[in-house]
Amino acid sequence: MLTVRPVRTADLPAIERLAYDSGIGVTSLPADRDRLFERIQRSNSSFEHEATAGAGYEYYDFVLCDDGVVVGTAAVAAAAGFDEPFYSYRNEIFVHASRTLRVHNRVHVLNLCHDLTGMVQLCGFYVDPTHRQLGAELLSRARLMFIAGQRLRFGKRIIAEMQGLHDEQGQSPFWNAIGRIFFDMDFPQVEQAFISHSKSFIAELMPNYPIYVPLLPDEAQDAISQVHPDSERTCQILMREGFETDEYIDIFDGGAVLTADIDRLYTLQHSRLYRVEVVAALPGDAKPRLMANERCAKYVATLADSVLAADGCVQIGTEAAEALGVTAGAWIRATDLQLG
Repeated sequence: MLTVRPVRTADLPAIERLAYDSGIGVTSLPADRDRLFERIQRSNSSFEHEATAGAGYEYYDFVLCDDGVVVGTAAVAAAAGFDEPFYSYRNEIFVHASRTLRVHNRVHVLNLCHDLTGMVQLCGFYVDPTHRQLGAELLSRARLMFIAGQRLRFGKRIIAEMQGLHDEQGQSPFWNAIGRIFFDMDFPQVEQAFISHSKSFIAELMPNYPIYVPLLPDEAQDAISQVHPDSERTCQILMREGFETDEYIDIFDGGAVLTADIDRLYTLQHSRLYRVEVVAALPGDAKPRLMANERCAKYVATLADSVLAADGCVQIGTEAAEALGVTAGAWIRATDLQLG
């Protein structure tokens, strides 16, 4: 049975394996044992912390399990760039006009900014390739179910960086056209620097003036706002939730940065609380739904068949009840799947 729960210290070896498997481009899931351990400890502390208005340092790390075996991981940072600015490029249009020459040109430019600092961030997402259908759906949306149940812990806006285009050798056309000129480092090297050092080097070395997109090589222009094939499934799930793209891109590989109002997301708007009825055998009209308990440190989400009763209760089987850690009369949150 597929379930999502908070990460534990004992999960470190599995998380480390997933980080290595994720490859180049997932900077929020570093293949560094010490950094991963720090994040797990930070996550443990965040889940135990009492909910307060005004998000900050909290970082919530989750794992996807298949019959207890960890096969995926994902996280939610309560505030992107809590300790340092969160940099991105903002897509803008500059107008260059001349009445004398009767010329009026609209030019696409990229401006370095930290507009997204402080927003809730979905990050560290990676699922074993064998679980990229139901597993990806559950893991991605389980984070949003947690936000719905712990609304006080999170702000109003949310972002998610998508992995941009790069080849098997780690060469990124966007990075090679811009970043490499100022850093004199290949994309894999700067990714490692991003993981291992303070992010202040971005402000120190990246140009603060606008980047005129038409001056970039065609390959770099084509990479802007694109999503790596490995992240397409994740992007589709988030777009169906109501995330939007085109305004911001990643400063390293030019990948899309998705943004949304949290309370307008599908899972936030359509998930409901139901009283649990545990039955030995579900009727024939049962259908699979995403369900989660209303706990924090002992949060669990799963996919299971259920029936919504007219009295506001939800009927679930004994296996689902055991997975969620609930008994008859408890409250759980449930919503429909969005598989596409």
